[in-house]
Amino acid sequence: MKQKIIIAIIFILSLSIYVLTLRGISGNIQASQIKNNLDQATKPLELSPERGRFILTKSLAENNSFSLSKQLADAAYPDVGYKDGRFYVYFAPGISVLALPLYFLGQRFGLEQVGSFFVINLFAAVNLVLLFLIARKIFKLPNWASLVALMIFGFASTSWSYAITLYQHHVTTFFMLSAFYAAWRYKNAQDNNWLYSLYVWFAYGASIFLDYPNVILLAPVMLFHFFTAFKVESLKIKNSFKFNFSYLFTSIVFFLLIGLHGYYNYVNFGSPTRLSGSLIGYKVVLANKIKNDAQGAKQLQDLAEKKNIQGFFTEVQFPMGLSILTASRDRGFLLYSPIFILGIIGLILALRAGTLEIFILIASVAVNFFLYSSWGDPWGGWAYGPRYLIPSMAILSLFAAYFLSQIKKIVWRIVTGVITFILFAYSSAVALLGALTTNAVPPKIEADYLHMNYNFMHNLIFFNRGQSGSFMFNTFFSKYVTLQQYFLLIWGPLFLIVFVLLFVAPWFEEKS
Repeated sequence: MKQKIIIAIIFILSLSIYVLTLRGISGNIQASQIKNNLDQATKPLELSPERGRFILTKSLAENNSFSLSKQLADAAYPDVGYKDGRFYVYFAPGISVLALPLYFLGQRFGLEQVGSFFVINLFAAVNLVLLFLIARKIFKLPNWASLVALMIFGFASTSWSYAITLYQHHVTTFFMLSAFYAAWRYKNAQDNNWLYSLYVWFAYGASIFLDYPNVILLAPVMLFHFFTAFKVESLKIKNSFKFNFSYLFTSIVFFLLIGLHGYYNYVNFGSPTRLSGSLIGYKVVLANKIKNDAQGAKQLQDLAEKKNIQGFFTEVQFPMGLSILTASRDRGFLLYSPIFILGIIGLILALRAGTLEIFILIASVAVNFFLYSSWGDPWGGWAYGPRYLIPSMAILSLFAAYFLSQIKKIVWRIVTGVITFILFAYSSAVALLGALTTNAVPPKIEADYLHMNYNFMHNLIFFNRGQSGSFMFNTFFSKYVTLQQYFLLIWGPLFLIVFVLLFVAPWFEEKS
């Protein structure tokens, strides 16, 4: 009962904080309102990822179609592909489909965009619950350390900026964490463990609808699930080797989902294996003045043969990409969230435990770093921090809490507590700054050309002007407080909670 109460409090409080920073505006949005208006910095559709996904949700809701009308395609430009006279957003359709129920609900109150974005709030809050469960049940951490883990990920990392808008990262993180937890339950459950296996396969298949690289990102979790199907028991004479065949028959849900995805690709793009990202860009069509006729079809065919989506990933890019994601001044996660230094230390310490679960989580971090360091655009376009590393941030938060829990001597506990408190104060301030202002931060190579700032110094300009993307601030609180005061009203309680978790809660928990 005590744990259920803690989980309820985690969900309600975290969701409330995310709602305070949720990006949005009042009113149902028309396609004509987007360009040169809602696609500007601090506006809800400021960048193409959330703009494209929201426009696809709008197309599904109003036109019952995955292809966009010309007007919607112009609004979603430039991340729009072209096929047989029809327009498609480049992004996988999963997030847009997930947003539909809350789009319709919000539409009834003139808040279709706010409703669509709120779905990510829900997943982000559930992710914090999952972190607590993994920390408590798998890492065997005390309550205070488990709560520190979720505070680090939820409010001291740039994941905050993507918990309040229509991106895929928190839903990907949800499927990664929930599949990992379900695989662990499958390994340890005595009765009806096939249900956990069914969910793991479902999570893997569903995640591909959200973002195509998830087929690689979730591979370590699926490897863990494979290992959990085997069981070795030590007997007096010899070891007993067993295989749980529920692993095989529950995999049918994965193949059904893959078949559904193949059907979607076939209907829309002409081949089960052709992805939307492989389509010729609408931008290219306009630049080459390609017409919808036989000659235009030949031009498109020639261009399509030259485009290879696998070319976006190359190991040659890895050294530069890794430096950009870790230590650069425009996207380095150690600049935006130096509290993850503790996570790296904890990861190294956890290697001594030598458990399969630890190795799988470390492998997940390694795959995440390698995949996007090899990506042609490791910056993630215009973005606030290294958005591609959000799944790793969740895992590193667990290792940071693990590190803190291993310190037993009171003197060292105080020292590390003070250091953690300072790192949290800085990291959470940077995270909240981005959440309240904008994600539209150019990478250094573009910022130098445009004579702009290229990290959170860019956000300080909007912050000092009082410009915010927060729906709650702009709609309700701006009448009573400044943006700087609103910042302190959110940041102050987080500051206090972490102080209590680091310096008060451990003593009480040990006493009890």
